[in-house]
Amino acid sequence: MKILHYCARLRLIDGGVVRAILDLTSALSKSSTSVTLLVTEGDDYPNPESGVQTMRTGQFDRPPIRFSRSRLASLKQFIASADVLHLHTPWEPANIQLAKLAREVGTPYIVSVHGMLDDWVMKTSTLKKQLFLWLGGRSMFHHAAVAHCTATAEAQQAKRWIPNANIQVVPLVFDPSNYLAPPPSSDPDKYWPQRESKKPIVLFLSRLHPKKGVDRFIQAAAKVLESQEARFIIAGNGEQEYEKHLQELVRQLDIHAHVEFVGFVEGDRKTALLRASDLFVLPTSQENFGLVFPEAMACGIPVITTRGVDIWPELEESGGALIIDEDVNSIAKTITTLLENNEQRASIGSAGKAWVNNTFSGDAVVNRYIQLYRQMINE
Repeated sequence: MKILHYCARLRLIDGGVVRAILDLTSALSKSSTSVTLLVTEGDDYPNPESGVQTMRTGQFDRPPIRFSRSRLASLKQFIASADVLHLHTPWEPANIQLAKLAREVGTPYIVSVHGMLDDWVMKTSTLKKQLFLWLGGRSMFHHAAVAHCTATAEAQQAKRWIPNANIQVVPLVFDPSNYLAPPPSSDPDKYWPQRESKKPIVLFLSRLHPKKGVDRFIQAAAKVLESQEARFIIAGNGEQEYEKHLQELVRQLDIHAHVEFVGFVEGDRKTALLRASDLFVLPTSQENFGLVFPEAMACGIPVITTRGVDIWPELEESGGALIIDEDVNSIAKTITTLLENNEQRASIGSAGKAWVNNTFSGDAVVNRYIQLYRQMINE
């Protein structure tokens, strides 16, 4: 079985979608499935040992973010030779072109929604997203063998915009092994010696974007610090002006001695930061699956987040996460409560770790993708 994946921009710095694509393609390749990853921009390729083949499409040569006829002609043969085409980052217009090619050559295709049709996204980018759907996006989804969502809540929201699509729910592939049993190279003392202060660490780790609730996290930190000793670490990057705004907010609240911006983290440094932390807080307004949640939970860290996350019911049911309102007072109160109660914090952390182990270890999730691909081929 030959699966061809397409990602327009393969840059880990852009967020969790790229991480999800790398994990999925690597897991499929390890299961003896032939996997090729087609990329237009970026070079954060899968590990060479994964067995995933990577190919470049060549740059977009027709505005906006599309391919010319000659470029499409060269890509057509690769789609025709694949058993299944799996499209990601569907809001890129090039996906509409590739989906049309797949229909022409008779290759079934699947489109992963990746949260682009969530209520928050559609409310804040209404004209842009509706124009995309009108210009071919809706047709792309409706003609797909499968429109893939990672959570039931995401599927319910997407259904409003693509009512005739065959929506199937399969969670993201996630290998928790490096978090459940972290390698010595991710020793927190190696990367984060500041933790010797013994103050508990409250961590925000995500792309720095207004929808992620970083402002609320900082404002809640100021309230918590009125009664608690703690360090607040903000990991991630974003638009330069927005980062300056966040740093200015910290200065205005006079908490700069307790809040640290550490930038984008990955690899052992990221694992070490999670291991060093006592709480993980992401008060987001919109998040699709959010791989950072099982990453944190696998490290035994209690998670605090909101119903803006598509998998919030699963997180809440796991016992490893507290789902709260997005307002600053709720965030601050929940952080304070957990910092004051070591036993509750440990209990929540243990429950989350067990859930991640039971849900994601082994091949259960990747086998669901393989079964879905086979069903598409047979139909």
